[in-house]
This record gives sequence, C-alpha cells and structure tokens, in this order.
Amino acid sequence: MSNNTFIQNPYSKDNDFGFIPHMEKYPEFQEGFIKLRVGKHRGPNRGFGVNHIWAEHKQYLIKKGYQDWGSVARFVADILQPGSPIYCEFNNIRGNHRVAVVKSTLGQAILEKKQDANNKIFYSVVTAFEGKNAHGTRIGTVR
Repeated sequence: MSNNTFIQNPYSKDNDFGFIPHMEKYPEFQEGFIKLRVGKHRGPNRGFGVNHIWAEHKQYLIKKGYQDWGSVARFVADILQPGSPIYCEFNNIRGNHRVAVVKSTLGQAILEKKQDANNKIFYSVVTAFEGKNAHGTRIGTVR
C-alpha cells in the first residue's frame, strides 16, 4: 500500500469520512469529501494519515478502545460525525489554512485541503488526537 492509498470508512464502507460543505463566508474552503490515507510518520508532529496517528497517539487510542493500527479509521470516523463543528485558526501566512474538526467527547482531527489527480478538492486527515477544545473561529459543520 502506498502512503497515499485511501483507507475505507469502517461504517460507510466507502472512502469518505464526511463532507466539508461550501461556506460562502469562507471561500478558501471549497466543498469536498474528507479522506483518510495510509500516510507516513516522519517524526514527532511530522507526518499524516493512519501511520502518523498511530505512531503519535497510540497510548491514547488504546486507552479509548482503539486497539491496533486497523482501528485508527474507526477513531477518525467517530470524530468526523455529521454536525461536528469545524474550526480554523487562519494562521498560515500563505493562506493554506488547515481546519480542525472536534467531537468534544472523543478528540479532534486536523484536515488539510488537497487536490486529487483530477483536480478535485478533498480534505486529507493529517492527524487525530485527544482534545476537546479547538482553537480559532468556528466556520461550519461537517455533513
């Protein structure tokens, strides 16, 4: 499996973990599906996807009942529920802002806007971790 291979959502059985809707007030965030990739762990706070989440947050995941690498997709899916709030800090000077999605009882996921081979926008899960409070402005909700 390559680092960019999409992981299946254990609930829906497709490759989508939610949807970021069009937000008229924030045109830099075009609509797109949320995807989880196999990813790569490059070191502390460096990497993306399942490999990075498991390497960085294994102890928390096991404590919460996500026992192995394969259960990371379930953890991410449990965070990215319809209606979960989306926040943005708007702190990237180049305008490449990441968004945080919070499921207050479980944790949060950080997403990065990407384009696939057909130039279609999607949001890649960079990481997911314990944390109930996202920083920044609430800009929308996951669909």
